[in-house]
Amino acid sequence: MDRRTVIADAAISLIAHSGVRSLTHRAIDSTLELSPGSTSYYFRTKKDLIDAVVERITEFSRAAFGQATSGDPVEMTVAYLADLLTERADQLRARHALTIDPTVEPAARERLARCLFSAEGATELLGDAGQGEGFLALCEGLIAVALMRGYRAESLRTPVARYLDGPGA
Repeated sequence: MDRRTVIADAAISLIAHSGVRSLTHRAIDSTLELSPGSTSYYFRTKKDLIDAVVERITEFSRAAFGQATSGDPVEMTVAYLADLLTERADQLRARHALTIDPTVEPAARERLARCLFSAEGATELLGDAGQGEGFLALCEGLIAVALMRGYRAESLRTPVARYLDGPGA
């Protein structure tokens, strides 16, 4: 992994565990045991660091979308959400922290808001843009509740199945 990627991952972890205000060049240098000023060499400003975090989370999401393109839509969705809440929990927490922080530029917040789920994919899956938007809102709500209350696998399947398959699911 290159140095920029390592720094972006450290920034994600720092935000996830200590909040956006803790994101400083010095904190990343310290976390990674780098010489003072190393992070600044790669990312001159805090905005640059945040942009790297946004890009890294988006990069992971695109890779996950590529792996989850066939099979039962309910199971694919539940597996994707479960992966977010377990394997990518730091990315999810960092995304939420950055998305609601008013000091983060609106363009970065907008990119974060769209980086986990594909509106086009949801519309294609459901055949209707409104239904696709509703499905994305459901997924966002499920991960927000899971972050607040703790992740439980059984709390994902039923609402996803009901949305995709109808009330009898």
